[in-house]
Amino acid sequence: MKNINIRPSKVQQVPLLFTRWFLAACLVTACLVSMPRSYAQADIPESQNYQGIQYITGGIGSEESDAMLQLGQRWPLTLEFAQDHPQRPLWVADVDVKITDNKRKVIFSALSEGPIMLVQLPAGSYEIEAKFEDRILKKKLKIEENQPVKLPIVWPIR
Repeated sequence: MKNINIRPSKVQQVPLLFTRWFLAACLVTACLVSMPRSYAQADIPESQNYQGIQYITGGIGSEESDAMLQLGQRWPLTLEFAQDHPQRPLWVADVDVKITDNKRKVIFSALSEGPIMLVQLPAGSYEIEAKFEDRILKKKLKIEENQPVKLPIVWPIR
């Protein structure tokens, strides 16, 4: 008796290749779906506008704050609001923010609803006035083209 080598024909091989490819695609899709959302996909509050200056305020929750800080790397100004604490500063919200230009003209005024505020300021010198619980802090600031600034504003413990 002769050994007969039976190989599947090319037509029979195609469904096998397709099945393997399909299973691999399903596995990759399942992995991607089960992964946590990236910061870029986190819900970032909508931008707002004050006299032509675009801004975003928020940062409530770790996903949103991480996403806003990441986005802030591409904005001219990122403000972070906190109150000093013995262990570490604690973020605060409901901060009134005013920005004046070098002629002392108020060019921006808004309420930060979270501990982070991104502001689309043009290059120039400014003073920031931040008010939290009737306490005002002022900081001078210089914005240069394509050089984002991250400015923490921390109120001391009463």
